Amino acid sequence: MDFGLSDEQLPLRYAVWRFARTELAQKAARLLIWRAAANSDQGLPSILDSSSAKSFANHVARCVTGKAVNLMGGYGYSARNPMERRMHDAWGWGIAGRAIDLQQVNIASTMIGRRFDQRR
Repeated sequence: MDFGLSDEQLPLRYAVWRFARTELAQKAARLLIWRAAANSDQGLPSILDSSSAKSFANHVARCVTGKAVNLMGGYGYSARNPMERRMHDAWGWGIAGRAIDLQQVNIASTMIGRRFDQRR
């Protein structure tokens, strides 16, 4: 069964598909951040908007930089490569801006209308 793809075209089409998905995820993260900023009336944005934006943007940053480093092979993990620094920054900012898991607890508590003790 021929789907119009030769063996040489498959890796290229897969790479194009992965780049397109990466671009879509980055744009979605930006839109969530802009939405959280735009929805803030007179003070800070809502917990739901800000936690959703932080959680998704950090998840996208970790995934994209991890895939980029893996794509570069051993050179991607070299300290001389700027991509290695970007990956470390993505993981570090996730910790500095509160962990993704805690952001998701904030999202759930806002949706349910009940606060959860995050110290247990």
